[in-house]
Amino acid sequence: MEDRADGNNRRDKRCVVALKVDYRVDGSFVTDYSRNLARRGLFISTSQPLPVGEQLRIRLPRSDGEGPFALDGVVRWQRLTLEGSRRPAGMGVEFVDMNDETKELIHQLLEKLDMSEST
Repeated sequence: MEDRADGNNRRDKRCVVALKVDYRVDGSFVTDYSRNLARRGLFISTSQPLPVGEQLRIRLPRSDGEGPFALDGVVRWQRLTLEGSRRPAGMGVEFVDMNDETKELIHQLLEKLDMSEST
C-alpha cells in the first residue's frame, strides 16, 4: 500500500478518537495522539511521520485502566503535511504479529471507546 490518504482501502470499521499513544523508535519512546483506531491498525497524528516500512513498538491503554499493553506495528502510509482540519499530518500503522490476547485487548478497547462515543 502506498499513500492511503484518500481512505479508500479500509478493511475495518474505525473508531474516531483522540487517544494518547506511546511508541518506541530507535530506543526512545515518543508520545503522540491517535486520530482513529481499528482492529488492525491506527492513525497517529504527528508532524514527523516515520518512513513507510518502519517498525515500531506501540503502547495503548487497557480498557480497564490497568496500564498500557504493547504491540508491534509497521508504518504502511504517511501524510507529510496538514491537509485541512480533518486530514492532519501523520502515519497509518498496521498492527503485526498479534497473539489472541492482544487481539482481545484491542477488541475491548474498541468496545469501550465506541460505547463512550454513543453516550
